[in-house]
Amino acid sequence: MADITGFVTEVRDHFGMRPVVPLDFPIDIGDIGAIGSDGRWRPITTVRHRFNAYPGRVRRITDGRVWELSSGDDVSFRLYGRGETSQLIPAVAHAKARAEITLASPGSFVLAARGVTVRRAIELDALIDRIHLAYHTRRQRPEEGRWYKEFAFVFEVGDAERFTAMLPANGHARVAITPKGTAGPPSTPEKLASLVRFGPGSEDLERTNQRDARGRFYRAYRLRPEVLARWREEPWSRARDEITFEWPTPSFEETFEEV
Repeated sequence: MADITGFVTEVRDHFGMRPVVPLDFPIDIGDIGAIGSDGRWRPITTVRHRFNAYPGRVRRITDGRVWELSSGDDVSFRLYGRGETSQLIPAVAHAKARAEITLASPGSFVLAARGVTVRRAIELDALIDRIHLAYHTRRQRPEEGRWYKEFAFVFEVGDAERFTAMLPANGHARVAITPKGTAGPPSTPEKLASLVRFGPGSEDLERTNQRDARGRFYRAYRLRPEVLARWREEPWSRARDEITFEWPTPSFEETFEEV
């Protein structure tokens, strides 16, 4: 099994956003989940379903760079010409021009994303009001409306025009990669952010290669402990169907911290 902790940590350190794991599980603004100790995302619900609200205006910024990263010396690329055989492809008739990529340890990974657009919710006051209300009325809510302290709220995601990622499924892997179109075989992680096809060996990988890949990176937030402590002590009252609070709802920065 892949050791994904280093993958998640290094991608976040380099690009400021977590990669979504499982790799083929897109995340969107407004999703709520929990993040495992290894960095895997576990979906729980959405703010629309849980709080009948949604973040307001969304800002988009496109990064012209290729986001490319690998775990280091435990990842190697070897190029083969047409007709060159290898352990993966022993028959000359099947030996196309290709790269064979070796991921030599459980912590190996390769990632390449081109045309990343970051979407960030920037109007959250109304949603914070709903979360504030839901916290105070949590004991009156049905099972599906219960409050969980591990809630992680997604307010920022990254989409990619082309997204490729590979992790070894069984501790190590070697895979053949062939180009699509006129480009040559990829010789570096950056060149995986183009049209490529997985060949023999791909069954040993956790992998994805997609175009128009939405929600492959994200930033998640949780309620600050001091906000929850304040809300626990906050006086509030109910008059008919309206609830009023003694203290004003805090700002985004006062309410949330990044996970």
